[in-house]
Amino acid sequence: MSIRAYLIFSYVVLILLLSLGMWAVDEFVVERMEASNIAFAEEGVMEITTANYQLAKQILTSYGEAVVEDKAEDMVRELGYLLKGKKRFDYSQMRRDKVLRDLCTQEIRSRHGVAGYLDLIDNKGYAVLHPNRAVEGKNFQVWQEQYPKMWELVRQSFSQPRVKGYYTFMDTQNRIREKFMVLQQVPGTPFIAVAAVNIDDFFLPVVSRIRQASQEVVANAKVQIKDHAAKVDYQVKAAGLVGGLVFILLALLSAFYFAHAISRPILHLRRGVEQVGEGNFAVTVPERGAREVIHLAHSFNRLGERLTDYIAKRDFIRDTFGRYVTMEVVKKLLEDESALEMGGETREVSILMSDIRGFTALTAGMAPEDVITFLNRYLSKMIEILVDYHAVIDEIVGDGILAFFGAPELQEDHAVRAVACALEMQAAMEEINRANKADGLPHLEMGVAVNTGQVVVGNIGSEKRAKYSVVGAHVNFTSRIESYALGGQVLISEDTYREVKDVVTVRDTLKAEMKGVPDPATLYEIGGMTGPYSITLPEKLDILTPLPEKLPIHLYRIHEKIVAGATEGAWITHICETGAAIGYEGDLLEWEDVKIHLLDKEGREETGKIYGKVTAVQTGPGGGHEAAIRFTSVPPETAQKIRGLMGIGMGEGMEG
Repeated sequence: MSIRAYLIFSYVVLILLLSLGMWAVDEFVVERMEASNIAFAEEGVMEITTANYQLAKQILTSYGEAVVEDKAEDMVRELGYLLKGKKRFDYSQMRRDKVLRDLCTQEIRSRHGVAGYLDLIDNKGYAVLHPNRAVEGKNFQVWQEQYPKMWELVRQSFSQPRVKGYYTFMDTQNRIREKFMVLQQVPGTPFIAVAAVNIDDFFLPVVSRIRQASQEVVANAKVQIKDHAAKVDYQVKAAGLVGGLVFILLALLSAFYFAHAISRPILHLRRGVEQVGEGNFAVTVPERGAREVIHLAHSFNRLGERLTDYIAKRDFIRDTFGRYVTMEVVKKLLEDESALEMGGETREVSILMSDIRGFTALTAGMAPEDVITFLNRYLSKMIEILVDYHAVIDEIVGDGILAFFGAPELQEDHAVRAVACALEMQAAMEEINRANKADGLPHLEMGVAVNTGQVVVGNIGSEKRAKYSVVGAHVNFTSRIESYALGGQVLISEDTYREVKDVVTVRDTLKAEMKGVPDPATLYEIGGMTGPYSITLPEKLDILTPLPEKLPIHLYRIHEKIVAGATEGAWITHICETGAAIGYEGDLLEWEDVKIHLLDKEGREETGKIYGKVTAVQTGPGGGHEAAIRFTSVPPETAQKIRGLMGIGMGEGMEG
């Protein structure tokens, strides 16, 4: 055999041995790395799952406790109103009273179903009203041995105005469960309101979903790690074979040197690529080795910096854009290039409009910076609620808001969602007015309207400036409805009512003649909603109380939010918390806005202005003029005087 053949043969054997050795090492390393990565992924997911479980349990337990406490307080407040002034109570008659039974045996629901209930006991422990009628008439002491902690809570409630706590029980599957109970005395009565829930029902479904999600994440991670390991294995083996040829041709020492110079940076790059794939764009690799490897490592490091900068800028643009355009619209614009095209589509949506009653007059004497602070408090709360209900906020003009539901994302329940949002916005006015009162700011009343119909929705404007909006007759019709909505009211159209009639409570209906609408429109005042959105607005005392003598007032007419002038003379004959019947000289029109000043004994205007809307005018006895006024804004100090005129005590009635 010639030297050349021997060398060639030796080279071939060396290449084979080197290749086999590299493949064996690669198999070992890749398997170890694959096993290590899988173990690391499982451990990380387990830690995150445990942390999420603890956090979800803590948050949802606190949420469940708050729901139960609110339910107990609502029940006590309504019972105090229904039972006030009674000195004797017939339990049998109370159990036949449907209103009392419905109030005192309500279900308490979590997002996943019924979690508990309300019931009523007396101050000796006897069940007066209970969802399980078999329990009624029994004394809770009979369960003292079975549920000693529960009995201890009941016993404490006899002497303490409010008691809350936990006790354990076994469910039908012999699992140990925890029940949270709130017991609160009903002032002026011998009764105690009880609210109890299985607190586990608030977080166990979430925990189950967290565990399921963690299992899916681990399974997906295993598949990706194995796929990546297979690719790396193939690449390393191919590189090993080529490297072996180069090593043999350029000499063993040079081969080892270059192998070390190349393989190590590649390993760093591979690890860097893995981390980038996992979302860590800040990872860097050492810039060492051959010139090409250094350039590659440098380019990789620059790529991480640019990706980090891109993500930061993208998030900044998205968040900044989201302050001016609803996040659903931002998402559509960022993810779909065609979303920027001008034009629209016909779609059925539900439109919501709200406006503060008498806002211009209320803020006429305020400094501009105070007006902005005053308005932003109101808008911040309203926008928060609208975002929670996934509304698209089309426009905010001063104190008015236009929003719609059902686009760009399709919402099958857009009508129900819109009415629930309107009710929650109206309910939130109590919180806003408490803050206004603490800061010495005026009391606010808001009217809200909801309408459902076919509109054109899409990008409206030009290539230089456009907005995602709705246009059509139903938008104008919603504006007409909103002009009829009084302070504290939620008015909906007949089209909306057909979609939500099974889940809403109607307090009143009215026929309204509107500009541009040929026939009178039927409008519905909504007082509450059942189902997934359980919301009820508080009722005000609206039964007119006759006054023993006429109460002189100054009555000013308001046109286009500007005080146009005073009537020649006016006086109140009947009054309630929500309105009044007046006599007047001069002219008034139905649905006209007015401002009322009560007068003191010397005929001077008292502090506090009442804003209202004329709902009816007629000719009274003797040819005089009479009008019905519905209040849209009543300051607290004036509301207190109205309650005095009605003969209501300081602690009764509703806030103005």
